[in-house]
Amino acid sequence: MAHRPLTNRARHVSPRVTVFVLIAFCWLATFMAQPARSAQTPPVIPTKNDVGKDERISGLSVILTVGSVAGERIFQVDGYRIKIIAPGTATSFTDPIKSMTDVIPGTWIRFGGARDDAGLVIARTAEFYAAGTRKGLAAIGPKKAKDTPNYQPVTRDSILDANGHFANGHTKLRYSDAGGPCGWHHVPADEALQERVERISMRLVPDYQKQLAHNVPSRVSFRFYAVADDKARSVLSCNAGLILIPKNAVERLQNDDQLAAVLADGIALNFIRQLFSTADGVKMGAEVAGAVAAGFPGVLASDAIVNHVQALKLERECARIALQLMDDAGYDPWQAPEAWRLLAPKELPVDIQSLDYTREGKYQLSILKLQYKKASDLPHRSSE
Repeated sequence: MAHRPLTNRARHVSPRVTVFVLIAFCWLATFMAQPARSAQTPPVIPTKNDVGKDERISGLSVILTVGSVAGERIFQVDGYRIKIIAPGTATSFTDPIKSMTDVIPGTWIRFGGARDDAGLVIARTAEFYAAGTRKGLAAIGPKKAKDTPNYQPVTRDSILDANGHFANGHTKLRYSDAGGPCGWHHVPADEALQERVERISMRLVPDYQKQLAHNVPSRVSFRFYAVADDKARSVLSCNAGLILIPKNAVERLQNDDQLAAVLADGIALNFIRQLFSTADGVKMGAEVAGAVAAGFPGVLASDAIVNHVQALKLERECARIALQLMDDAGYDPWQAPEAWRLLAPKELPVDIQSLDYTREGKYQLSILKLQYKKASDLPHRSSE
């Protein structure tokens, strides 16, 4: 194929399409991993007096943080705060995890329970696995350390492929070599912009991830860059750990908290992808690939229609985890719905307050009211 200079008219799939494709995959994994009851410890099922709305919740995800309240273990998982009550919660463990004392951030949990009036999920069942010890649960860290580049400061205008490799900004490139829809993005040598994106993003990455060695399978090699892309107004989650945000989106957002909300969405998607890093996960993905909506023409050759409810469930999972990442990092999660509201229209109206909340923003508002206090109710938190 003849070489052509890269232009801003390079074709790529919408970032929201990429998200929804992954959403369809991830939902199936969660659906197939419903919590099992333990025969040894009868589960305590909260009554309506205990849980208020009695909302039944289950899932399979990685534990981001571990804490305790009044001696009871509290886990930040899947955008929920899950409370393990001894001996009420039926628990089980897979080697090398032997007991609750071995459960640390990065451990996987399959859970089921109900939400109480305080917004906590009171676990009925909880099964714990170390990353990589169960098919379908290994994390998406690099297959080999050498395959994934580390973050590189942007010192000159460059072009980035979908794997995070740089080329000179004036290099003639083949579109077929882009490496996927995220490939061949211009990365401006704006030191202040790139430093801001990297600083906020790495603050959002959970501490346990930062402490893992580069060659540990459960490590995600996160790299964040602002790119020139006038067609996108949201984060692009590319190959494992590579997250791009359009410069125009950064400029539209009003503060670091709103920028953190959009970047957290990309980080959350990387954690959701972890279910598909093993052979079982790949197989699962292939089986449901044909079920991705025909509403995404050109993405998959299929005339099947994705169940809207299934896609919505995973969109919400991503939205919940993003709020959790923001709150853990000290950013104001209440700014997340505002961020999506600002990014939704192609052009901002004169009266920004006239903008409607997006579907994702409305869902985040419902979670915020259940689980998070407003920033005005909290002690002052510095920007660092």
